Amino acid sequence: MSGTTGATYRERIDAVRTGLEACGAAVAVFGLSSNLRYLAGFTDEPGERLFLLIVPISGEPTMVVPALYLDQVQAHQPSGAIRSWADGEDPTDILRDIAAGLGRCTGRVLVDDTLWAGHLLAVQDALADRTFGLASDVMNPLRMCKASDEIAAMRRAGEIADLALEDALAEPIAGCTEIQLAGRLEAAMLDHGAAGIAFETLVASGPNSSLPHYRAGKRRIEDGDVVILDYGCRVDGYCSDISRTVACGEPPNEADRVHDAVRRAQWAARERVGIGVRAEEVDAAAREVLTTAGYGEQFVHRTGHGIGLDVHESPYIVGGNGEMLQEGMAFSIEPGAYLPGAFGVRIEDVVVVGAGGAVPMTEAPQDMRRVA
Repeated sequence: MSGTTGATYRERIDAVRTGLEACGAAVAVFGLSSNLRYLAGFTDEPGERLFLLIVPISGEPTMVVPALYLDQVQAHQPSGAIRSWADGEDPTDILRDIAAGLGRCTGRVLVDDTLWAGHLLAVQDALADRTFGLASDVMNPLRMCKASDEIAAMRRAGEIADLALEDALAEPIAGCTEIQLAGRLEAAMLDHGAAGIAFETLVASGPNSSLPHYRAGKRRIEDGDVVILDYGCRVDGYCSDISRTVACGEPPNEADRVHDAVRRAQWAARERVGIGVRAEEVDAAAREVLTTAGYGEQFVHRTGHGIGLDVHESPYIVGGNGEMLQEGMAFSIEPGAYLPGAFGVRIEDVVVVGAGGAVPMTEAPQDMRRVA
């Protein structure tokens, strides 16, 4: 991550050790994931080659890396040892050696929640006498509250998303396929300085907008369509995530009424955000507005999800989550209402919990914009 120092990574490793002690664990094992980026500054797509960061409760961490990554990893100057292996060698020999070095450190092994099954089996084989748990027990509390540099990256990613919306809608959308409009949004984000997209861009038009997790397809946008745009980008690894609902020409009569209810629900949830407020209370605030408006049964998903290096991470803004909000937590607020076979509406912004409440990371207009 740009601007993150070696001292910061060492502090984060120390925080992992503190977390291990608190939950009775001896070692944490991370694969190629956002956790590894957070702790060592290195990232890539996970693959079949074994690539691990192993953090014991005492002693130095070790990175087990394929030889073809060695120069890249060393350039990041991670703290601890680096053990490399070449294609044709068996990296589990390194794991067994590391396991033997753990000595008298007793306790569970916590593994990355997204570690590939094949890699997990290799770790379990090397540490066959241990019980296993999830590294999220340690990492969720550590990553949920963002530092100022993390928030700055998310704010810039949000600014880029705001600009991309204006660019993408500057030209007519009627006759475009959903995929073509998604491509406009993605190109605009890259033009404005994004390092890449945060997730597969969603453009859902007409009846497709009634499907909450529909992706962009080959359908051509027609006059009268309601269109949901759900997209985001990355800056220094950190994500933005925004949804806006627009109309191509004049939408169905009920669309404005639904849109107004969703917008009011989003603002009710925003206004409920505060330090010490339970996550489920924010969800309930949005749900109450839509229920009163007659669209409670059409709001079929949670109000939001945490966001940072991952698009979806803790905390989750959902009924039953009694977790107290803390300053620096970042999450989406995205109520929606979906009328099957007709249209749907969703409005989403990422907010950070500040001393005075919700601080938005995106500020694009929320009106039901009419576009050609």
